[in-house]
Amino acid sequence: MTLSLIAGLHLSAQNIHIKALSDTADVVNYELHLTVTNLSQQSISGMAGIRFTTPLNNLTQLPLELKQLQVDSVKSADDNFLEFTHTGERLLINLDQPVSAGDTGFLRVFYHGQPFHEAWGGFHFSGNYAFNLGVGFESIPHNLGKTWFPCVDDFVDRAFYDYYIRVENVNTAVCGGLLQSVTPMDDDTKIFHWESDRTLPTYLASVAVGPYALVTDTVNAEQGEIPVTYYVRPSDTTRARGSFVNLPAVTGIFEESFGPYPFQRIGITGTSLGAMEHAENIFYPNSSINGTLSDEWLYVHELSHMWFGNKVTCASDADMWLNEGWARWCETLYREKLYGIESARENMRPLLREVLQFIHTKEGGYRPLSPMPSEYTYGDNVYDKGGVTTHALRGYLGDSLFFGGVKAYLDTFAYSPASSYDLRDALTLYSGIDMIGFFDFHVFGPGFNQFSVDSFRVVSIGEEFDVEVFVKQRLKGTTVYAQNCRVELTFMDNDRQMETRRISFPGPHGSATIRLPFAPAIVMTDLFERAGDATTDSYKTINTAGLYDYTDTFFKLDATQVSDSAFVRATHNWVPPDSLHIPQPGLTLSDYRYWTIEGIFPEGFEATGRFFYNKNAYLDNNLLTSSADSLVILYRPNAASDWLPVSFTRIGPWQIGTIYVSHLRPGDYTLAVWDEVYVGSNLMDPAKNMLKVYPNPATDNLIIETDYAGSGIITVHDTSGKLVFSKNTDAGTRQFQWNCSGNTTGNYLISYRTLKGSTQSQMIVIKP
Repeated sequence: MTLSLIAGLHLSAQNIHIKALSDTADVVNYELHLTVTNLSQQSISGMAGIRFTTPLNNLTQLPLELKQLQVDSVKSADDNFLEFTHTGERLLINLDQPVSAGDTGFLRVFYHGQPFHEAWGGFHFSGNYAFNLGVGFESIPHNLGKTWFPCVDDFVDRAFYDYYIRVENVNTAVCGGLLQSVTPMDDDTKIFHWESDRTLPTYLASVAVGPYALVTDTVNAEQGEIPVTYYVRPSDTTRARGSFVNLPAVTGIFEESFGPYPFQRIGITGTSLGAMEHAENIFYPNSSINGTLSDEWLYVHELSHMWFGNKVTCASDADMWLNEGWARWCETLYREKLYGIESARENMRPLLREVLQFIHTKEGGYRPLSPMPSEYTYGDNVYDKGGVTTHALRGYLGDSLFFGGVKAYLDTFAYSPASSYDLRDALTLYSGIDMIGFFDFHVFGPGFNQFSVDSFRVVSIGEEFDVEVFVKQRLKGTTVYAQNCRVELTFMDNDRQMETRRISFPGPHGSATIRLPFAPAIVMTDLFERAGDATTDSYKTINTAGLYDYTDTFFKLDATQVSDSAFVRATHNWVPPDSLHIPQPGLTLSDYRYWTIEGIFPEGFEATGRFFYNKNAYLDNNLLTSSADSLVILYRPNAASDWLPVSFTRIGPWQIGTIYVSHLRPGDYTLAVWDEVYVGSNLMDPAKNMLKVYPNPATDNLIIETDYAGSGIITVHDTSGKLVFSKNTDAGTRQFQWNCSGNTTGNYLISYRTLKGSTQSQMIVIKP
């Protein structure tokens, strides 16, 4: 069986269990009468009027769920008492007359008690406030509508809601939908009636009670003004306006991207716990209503759920990435539209790095996004890998097909559940691109892939050029290659003229011929970081000398001489490098990562590369196993060349530190170790005491002597790690002189390294 077929069978089996109730009964409307006046006793009482249909013939028992609360009685539409059993969470009601397909039944359930809550989900009491959170992270199944009213509690069954919430006069009740009325009672209480005109699964129904203050606003939307309500603590009214100042702009971004806002109202309600995307009534932590934009991303995440999760709901918890992964990605999308593309990249890049570096360590290995086991429904794979996969999906289709396809998907499954297969097929239908290959690898498969340019050749065609590019796919966390691959290639010449094209290829290898108006000097994959592949990278234009940090790549560039501006891109590849063409016994290359440095290096440009190594942090755990091994760095100018030694200096102990490579050049770099026990010390260990330095301290001239007959490199670094002097040594040359008078006083580290990797270092002092 194919991977996608296995995933489909697993998902179907899981849905059989989850949809057991909704396969029997379909609730049309909940009329929820809830009394929340006894906050000190943390108890509630209620009556749920339930109007339902069934796909079955001759239904005689209505199955519902109610957790921890006590059922007092059940009555029919004719006010007759009905028999029932309530065992655990299952409430089974005997109907007074059978209901068949096409018929509608109605009954009322009266209940009371102290509602259930876990550390996060359920029905909470917090001081003068009470509120529900519709899902639980610990509870399986996760749906917790059942903690405050009897219901068909799954992701599939959707109903309309009327809320009648009775509270003390000092309090306000806030629910989903629009407020219809507030009715004073004779006992110092009042009843708030809220009505929702969109169908929802039970976990998106909501109620919050407390001494709220109301701040109102409106958003000018595609289909008219949308009312906005902020129900917050009285002390937070001013802060609310500051924290949500960009909410109208964010709503406009999402409407442009995904279609009209799908509900009647945008609601934010402050709670002691959150955040939770209840429809039209987002519960948001009080601590984040602070008057600043520090947590802006959080309400953006929750607001995006109005489309992803609320308008269309995942069909089961096995497909939760359709809710949470998309909302995580929306945290990047809004930054792009509101703050610019660099802000978006700075948000996605560390997320991608975290996923590639740690995701397999947190949840028992590399996992498909779907089907996701219930114990990991709200884990990092669903949120973070789901967000990266959504980002990759956009890059795969391109903006026009992606956003058009997403709107079509949301409209097709509006106010209903959908699966990963539904999304795949909707995008295929809209785009005309077969999405099976993408979904089989990125959604139903466990790992990641990386694309690189193996080689390219240029043929002049009149005033234009045909560029034939050969690309390669490498794998991380899987052995099954992605099919129907699509990736962007960026072509650049020495004058920085640039064009980007998307190519398609079937599997591990591919090629394409692109006609260009110039002859490129370099061809780069995914320069604009759209692929979500197994790389973290960035590029910089370097105009002045200095230290440049390529974040999330474990690489820095120290530009020491800049005659003309240089374009330098650094890529950290989260896949093993190619093996040696001719294996060298005792030499082991990294099994996990390597770097690619590429760009336009003008004449006179000099730089030192700083490559970070770490035995821990899931970087070089398998490579660095013993202090007896000699860590080296290897280099190749292109994919056709074999790995070769390169002069370097290592600063730091064997477990963690930095490797400095002077005279940095474009190409690939990988860490490796020599196993001296296997190889023998004669290959890697020159004579001891091979470095002698005097006078020390020094004021102007320093004499450096080596007691090693082979070639090597002398380097001097200051205490910040900056390279201040380097000298390649030829075989047979034993003494050198360095004029150090131009350097500031202080301590320096001088090192001598042989080309076979052995190093000797010592501290020197420069005095005035």
